[in-house]
Parts: sequence; C-alpha cells; structure tokens
Amino acid sequence: MSHYFTDNSQLKKNRKEIAFRFLDIEYSLISDDGVFSKFTLDRGTEALLKVYAGLDISGSIADLGCGIGVIGVIVSQLFDDVSVEGVDINSRSVELANENFARYKVNGTNRVQDGLSGHYDHVITNPPIRVGKDKMYTLFDSAFDSLNPGGSFVFVIRKSHGAKSAQAKCMELFGNCELLEKDKGFYIYRSVRA
Repeated sequence: MSHYFTDNSQLKKNRKEIAFRFLDIEYSLISDDGVFSKFTLDRGTEALLKVYAGLDISGSIADLGCGIGVIGVIVSQLFDDVSVEGVDINSRSVELANENFARYKVNGTNRVQDGLSGHYDHVITNPPIRVGKDKMYTLFDSAFDSLNPGGSFVFVIRKSHGAKSAQAKCMELFGNCELLEKDKGFYIYRSVRA
C-alpha cells in the first residue's frame, strides 16, 4: 500500500490545482496523487499556520515533511525576511513543492531527504503521524540537532494522535515545550533551543 511518506514517483501523474483561502489570501497550488492532503489545505496545517502567523519569525526556516510546499508558500507570504527549505522523503511531493515555490517566488528550495541536516533559525512541521512514534521522534531529534541556539521548533499534532507524549518528548529534548493553542483537537506546540 502506498503512503504519502514514501517515494511515490512510480505512480501515474494525475495533477490538479487545489485552491484555498488562508487569512484572506487566495492560493492555488499544484497537487497530485500520492501526496499528503492532495485535495485541500489540511486542517492541522491550517491550525498550525494560524498560530505561526502571530509569531515573530525571521531568518532561515526548515519545513520538516514539506509535502507539496503549502507551509513554505504561506510562510513566505506571511514574513518578509525569511528563507524556507523543505525536506520530504516523497520525491513527487518535493517536485511539486519546488513548482509551487517557483509559482509564488519563495526564497528557498525543497529536497528529498529523510529528516534535517544543516542549521536553521526555525523548524516547523505537521509531522507524518502514520510513520509511527519511533520514526516521528527521530524527526524531532533531527529538528533539535538542526536548530541554531534560540531557534524554535513549532509543530501540530492531534490530541488523539499522542499530543501529550509528543510534548513529553520535546520536554526531554529541549527542556521546554509550550502549548501555544488548542484548535478543535489540534494542539500546536513550541520548543526553543537554549
């Protein structure tokens, strides 16, 4: 069975435009079969971005599990002084993310990679829950390792998908994990690297 967090490059292309409105701005991104939330803006991602829009963000941002680039596109529209680098294990998603970045003139790029390497001022993610807790937490580890001192890690997770244990993992990693918002079962957390 194919999942959005695997390499789906062998699937036949079935591209489509997905249009949505976020904070009174209309977006239209290219999507396809074999990618996460292929028909619309995911509710968890929307909840995450609503909170993120109210934060003080500048510098380099990593989108961990970038999918088709929704987070990168929107974040680049929200903040003037940012560069965005997305990573995803799904090569089809990365190809689409780069096309969507070009469409919106995003300062950044996306690449096929499992986890993060490099150094960033911020990491944001709607993590791939279905990979399992152990794998998801290795992604959290890579976020911690890649953050510059003072950098923030912001993520969304459903309460029913293990929000409390994800918070505990980040407390262990960072020594802090603040619940920023609850939105209809979605919990948005932030940890800061000391």
